[in-house]
Amino acid sequence: MFILSLLHDTVAIQPHQLSSDQQIVIKKRLNERLANKIIPDLGLCICVYDINEIGDSYILPGEGDCRARVKFRMIVFRPFVDEVIEAKVIGSSRQGLCLTIQFFEDIFVPAEKLPEPHVFEEEGQVWYWEYAQEDGEPPAKLYMDPGKIVRFRVTEIIFKDLKPELTHEERKTEKSMEIKGTMASTGLGCIGWWAAEDEDDEAVEDEQDEQEEVIQPKEEIRQPQEEVRQPVKIKEEPV
Repeated sequence: MFILSLLHDTVAIQPHQLSSDQQIVIKKRLNERLANKIIPDLGLCICVYDINEIGDSYILPGEGDCRARVKFRMIVFRPFVDEVIEAKVIGSSRQGLCLTIQFFEDIFVPAEKLPEPHVFEEEGQVWYWEYAQEDGEPPAKLYMDPGKIVRFRVTEIIFKDLKPELTHEERKTEKSMEIKGTMASTGLGCIGWWAAEDEDDEAVEDEQDEQEEVIQPKEEIRQPQEEVRQPVKIKEEPV
């Protein structure tokens, strides 16, 4: 869901900040400029992770600011295709469901990607999954109401370069980054649908563990364990 991306930028440091710690000042200026901003074909910038390199400083004629070329790593929100994410339903229409993960709201699940068979209820403007029951009873209506937590699988990430001349209202409808997903698979959809099934699976596993413990001998020989720590690999994507 999150990646580390290696970026570079020119940062201006004001004269009264020259006596402060340059790492702290530059990190603050970068966060002010890039945090919560979308970089096309990269993703949503969250915050600066660390600063790798600060180049030589220079002052332009007629200016008092000191400028420096900086190389840094940024934490970026960019889900992977086929990644499963939990989100909250914030709206529905005949076109599909709109979801949010608190800090990002441009997530859309088209109607054709909802669990089959699905029905749109005009009166409440809400979708439900018509689940066929095994005991011959009428199908159950499993609603996907706003406010419910759902699981979806990412199918596509769309980036769009918005033109500067767009009005404020036009920018609200246009999306510079949109995530599209699907809920048409087992285990996806409202997490409440699968909660009972998950509890049953856990109960079976616990029962199997208890049976294995009975079969094992009472004497237990414990060998000292060596802790091996592997270095964490962080994916970097140069811009």
